[in-house]
Amino acid sequence: MEITGTLVKITNVLNGLSIPYAVTGGVAVTVWGRARYTADIDIIIDISPQNLRPLVSALLKTDSKMYLDIDVETPITEIKKRGGFNLVYSQNGVKVDFVIKKDDEFFQMELKRVVKKDFHNQKISFISPEDLILIKLQWYKDSGSTRHLEDAESILKITDVDLEYIKDWSHRHETREILEKLLEKIKND
Repeated sequence: MEITGTLVKITNVLNGLSIPYAVTGGVAVTVWGRARYTADIDIIIDISPQNLRPLVSALLKTDSKMYLDIDVETPITEIKKRGGFNLVYSQNGVKVDFVIKKDDEFFQMELKRVVKKDFHNQKISFISPEDLILIKLQWYKDSGSTRHLEDAESILKITDVDLEYIKDWSHRHETREILEKLLEKIKND
């Protein structure tokens, strides 16, 4: 319940400031695949220097005692160099990881392809199921963690996806072989 309430607070802030974003990670897996435990919220954002100060101020208004690893004076270049920033709510301990959109083609596509879903009386932008599968394949390739393959498998089994799009990008990401083995496993189940 803490994750849900925190997600609604955070996306309310992002929507109010018109900052493009996509909820990803375990929360998005729960939306597109099987429900599973997640200890944090991962959000990709496209933030400009002029939106940083209003974002930090608005976030602090949701919990003045939160841990936030940046402040209104942190240069956007520093945040981009680190890849993002995070916060932890003092009220419930929920951690939110903000990932700053990179300038590569795939990150550009992720934010263009968000899917807005009704969630607790609010429209929330989630990463597309296809892009989430592609991220999970990449994370599996990089880490070897089977959790990522399980997540991708659950999405492929539950949600109708554009498989050609996934195959194309998996080829570019050099995860096509992982995808093909996963599709074969699903076919044989």
